[in-house]
Amino acid sequence: MALQYKFKELLDFPCDQHLRIIVLNDDSQPQRLVDHINKLMSGATDIDSILDSRQSANGKYISYTLRVRFTSAEQMEMLYDKLPKLEFVKHLL
Repeated sequence: MALQYKFKELLDFPCDQHLRIIVLNDDSQPQRLVDHINKLMSGATDIDSILDSRQSANGKYISYTLRVRFTSAEQMEMLYDKLPKLEFVKHLL
């Protein structure tokens, strides 16, 4: 699979990256989000707990910052491709 992003050129793997993920505001979201990432990554990575969270001005969304250890550019691209397709995820930065 050809990579769409230039992760290989910009980063040395394995590497830790902070991700900001914007989701619908729901009490179960933090653990649900970590569980989905673990499922997508198949246990091949290390995910820290939520480092930071911020609620939107209207309270409809919440953003979570977490640190993820990626072992390859392909793994990183797969997460950037699949995570935003989940119904409760609005954006991945």
